Amino acid sequence: MKFIFFNRLTIKVVMVVIMASSIATSCSARPSSFDSRDDSVVNKDSVMCKALGDSIYTILTEAKTVSASLKLKTKDNKNDSIVKVKVAKNDKYVLNFILSAPSNYESNDTVYGKYLPNFSLTFNAAKNQSVVANFDFGLRKWNICDAKGKEIIKYDLPTTDVLRMANKLFPDCKYFNELLNSQKK
Repeated sequence: MKFIFFNRLTIKVVMVVIMASSIATSCSARPSSFDSRDDSVVNKDSVMCKALGDSIYTILTEAKTVSASLKLKTKDNKNDSIVKVKVAKNDKYVLNFILSAPSNYESNDTVYGKYLPNFSLTFNAAKNQSVVANFDFGLRKWNICDAKGKEIIKYDLPTTDVLRMANKLFPDCKYFNELLNSQKK
């Protein structure tokens, strides 16, 4: 009887030692750099937030309504006609995705020519806060202005994503179609 008790006790002690050593080994086997973040991966929104500032970023991302406007020259070149369209909810998500691309905030190179935006997006948030994003596809520039029209920031337009979105919102505009067709390689 004593011999059986000693075997059970020995087995229990051996099991506890094995479990303790396996726990200690598994904890020490994990690399110490496991918790540190990889700095090469950056959230797209963080680049946009840093470039624009918190208040503008909040208005752009949490806009209740977004409207697009197209400024067209009339035949007499004296007056501009403006066509406005409300952007659909699904298109708002696409716009936020396009505008949050880090490449949109990389450069603002000096170009020669007059900045004449003909496509604008107005982001209206709560509490009568609004921001306007203007796009000049000829100079490949874009800027963000406050509700009064004062320019806040200007950047280069590196891709044709916004142009394709403008073409989607205004499919009858020949100017956007010609620009898209001329830029395809």
